[in-house]
Amino acid sequence: MTSNSITQQSTEIDAHAHGDTDNPAQASATGAVSRRSFIGKAGLLTAAGVLAPALPGTALAGKDEGGDDHGKASAGHDLAEKYRNDTHGTLHTRELRKKSFKARIKAAQEEYGFEIPPQPNNGDEARYPNGISVGTKGLKHDAEGHVDPASYASLLKALKSGKHEDFENIVLGGTAKLADPEGPLTTALEGISNAQLAIPLAARLDSAELAADHIEVYWQALLRDVPFSEYRNDTSNPLVLAAVDELNKLPAFNGPRSGGQVTPETLFRSTAAYVDYAADASGKTGKYVVPPGTLEGPYISQFLLRPVPAWGTSPAQPQTRPIQKAGETFGTDFDEWLKLRNGISTGKTITTESGRRHIINGRDLAWLARNSGPTYLHVLQILLTAPVAGNPLAGGVGAPLNPANPYVKSKTLNAGSSFSGSFIQALVALAGPLAIKTSYYQNWYVNRRLRPEDYGGLVHKILAKGAHYPIHEDILGSDALARTFAAFGSYLLPLANNSGAPTHPGYPSGATISAATPVTLLKAYFDENHVIPNPVQVDPIDPTKLIPYVGAPLTVGGELNKLVNNIGYGRNFNGFHIRSDISASHTLGEALAISILRDQRFTYNETFAGYTFTKFDGSQISV
Repeated sequence: MTSNSITQQSTEIDAHAHGDTDNPAQASATGAVSRRSFIGKAGLLTAAGVLAPALPGTALAGKDEGGDDHGKASAGHDLAEKYRNDTHGTLHTRELRKKSFKARIKAAQEEYGFEIPPQPNNGDEARYPNGISVGTKGLKHDAEGHVDPASYASLLKALKSGKHEDFENIVLGGTAKLADPEGPLTTALEGISNAQLAIPLAARLDSAELAADHIEVYWQALLRDVPFSEYRNDTSNPLVLAAVDELNKLPAFNGPRSGGQVTPETLFRSTAAYVDYAADASGKTGKYVVPPGTLEGPYISQFLLRPVPAWGTSPAQPQTRPIQKAGETFGTDFDEWLKLRNGISTGKTITTESGRRHIINGRDLAWLARNSGPTYLHVLQILLTAPVAGNPLAGGVGAPLNPANPYVKSKTLNAGSSFSGSFIQALVALAGPLAIKTSYYQNWYVNRRLRPEDYGGLVHKILAKGAHYPIHEDILGSDALARTFAAFGSYLLPLANNSGAPTHPGYPSGATISAATPVTLLKAYFDENHVIPNPVQVDPIDPTKLIPYVGAPLTVGGELNKLVNNIGYGRNFNGFHIRSDISASHTLGEALAISILRDQRFTYNETFAGYTFTKFDGSQISV
């Protein structure tokens, strides 16, 4: 069906919705779409959704129980004339039914109108037919970790056919199930289609860029137990200084810099990657930017430090977390690595120490990123709750609403549905499953790029077994790799999680998109320029406590941006992802959130000019 035919049919539908009559026969006679012809032509809604079959036919025709048509002379004629859009004398019934119908049509039509962007593939899968460039965890592999051709063919068959029975027949290597390759083929009534969003071209297996990303993630593994308080420019920590030194020597490294240099205070900080259509209409060129506010203040966002205020029957609770045993790693033995690759349990478990504490290092952040739970609803609580006078360590931050919210300046009304706290709470909750589907479309149907633990396996086999793979020399001679071998006796990437990465390809990161989407919604709903009045940091002496932070002002928008990177780099500290995965996820989640806000625009009754807020690249957008 062409876009023009969709537009034409939608116009016919709109004409029917605007008609002065609800009588299908009369509508047909006047040239509007009859009930039967509408169902046959539109194809956008089911008959059940249009005809509401649970209602009796007389109600659908606008008749009362006595059979009199409200549009004709009857006892109710005067009332019907006064409220011609109403049925049974109830205010706004027909008007609201039409408005709901039209909102769905208009949102669908607008989203459909966005062209499908280029979805370029880096060509590695065709370039290396033995599957070394793709993420195949959970499938069957041989003794060297190469994917079994029949197992991979069964996956490709399912991806190409889209049939549920083909997904059920994928040949696995162990008991671990694949992470939802069928999910991206479902659709939703909110937001734009997965296929209408794109991310930059994935770096090739043999590239210096991919090598630089992995050198960084090897440094993250080595620095996993070093406190974030050591990430300061006057640090004497040798590992921090060594990591900074090596990353500065990598021209292909895309991390943030200060004065043109990687510094301890920019180490593992945030970048977002957009498709640079202005430079390259093919969609193959990416542009890295540093999101506003992410280089200011403590490494950890205020929204992962501040206590979660009381809400309903839930008392206030500190954001302290379990403590994984320092130095614990997984996957550095080749046999163990191979089991993880096949989706077979190693029998190992994560060891925890007694007590709980705030996030002080990469290992703590890795724990959070594996078990993020209701993080974004907690963030909403912190934003909505007022500070406690005289106690900067209690309460929330009391963020004002976006000035565009029509209830901010209302003299008579409070928000209870649209534009209310419960409204944004519902959108934040909705964002999660939509974000995962959007991510998994790229993971399974566009890129299928290998995970860091897969790349580490190739590196290990080159250096320890004399294998030949197209890996860039930058990582093979890196300081990070030499230190890893000295510490663990192998070149495999040390993992923080006993089961390794999830069983889907690595580019982009579902967890990070699941952060970027609600964060963008929250930046739209609140005044992102609000300076947090009571910032905190972890007490360096007692990490179970917080102390006031004194330093550069921290804004709601900056700390929300920082939260996205905290979740993403928590995944990197596990060994699940690399920088490019996280950076692309920022912009993919942002675009999804903008489409959700765009759809909501058609549902409002209030006079509303649109939310204006700042994107990850620092530009302003109004939705």
